[in-house]
Amino acid sequence: MIPQELTNLLRDTFKTFITFFKQESYNENQTLEKTIEHIEKVVDNILILADSLELSENEKIIAEMAARFHDIGRLWILLPENSECKITDHAEASIEYLKVNEPFNQLEISIQNIIIQVIRNHNKPDLPQKENETLLFYVKLLRDADKLDVWRATSEYITRKAGKPNIVNELQLSDKGVVTTSFCKIIIEGGIPNKSDLVTFHDFIIFQMSWVFDLHFKKSFQILNQKQYIRYLYDSLPKNDSVIEIYRMLRIYIENRI
Repeated sequence: MIPQELTNLLRDTFKTFITFFKQESYNENQTLEKTIEHIEKVVDNILILADSLELSENEKIIAEMAARFHDIGRLWILLPENSECKITDHAEASIEYLKVNEPFNQLEISIQNIIIQVIRNHNKPDLPQKENETLLFYVKLLRDADKLDVWRATSEYITRKAGKPNIVNELQLSDKGVVTTSFCKIIIEGGIPNKSDLVTFHDFIIFQMSWVFDLHFKKSFQILNQKQYIRYLYDSLPKNDSVIEIYRMLRIYIENRI
């Protein structure tokens, strides 16, 4: 059982760390602002999922801490003392942060290992194949909570009329208003395309829509359906037979899991 005092200490450590990035030298960086908002909303999501699954208080805390620190590496890597760090994967950067986090190191070793492995696998293309059921459960939980908020962020981006950063340039994708035919074919044939296959921004939207096939919990599907994220993404796309067919497939898949 994780003591309440240690739980509070971990929360306070997180709050203190992100507060540093809200000071004047950082507060005009929209990317940092979005990262902090994302982390906080993933925490909210994972606790909603945990409640729906009637997890114990200890299980909820493990899930919360995995969510709270899963993207902390995106901030940690920006600290001046880490300017020479060669880590490029933000999940691995988050793990490096936790390794020197004193409250985290007060947790039982078994719990530390779960949180580290969950963070390590939250953004991989596929689920880990050789992990025990307990760890796999928490990985699925974080992946669902993470996806739900990425869908929120993308939906807000495509429906915002002004004042938005140019995500097309950030992703280094073409802004040509088409969806790549071969990209759609992979999804229609039952596959999940690779991020490296993205050509246009519309491919990126289709790619995110395909994440539906990597969702795991009934509550996740209920939230997705309630928020209508997939509909927002679909409405932003140029329509052709392939795009319409993918949306039809996704709607059926979602409805069958609610």
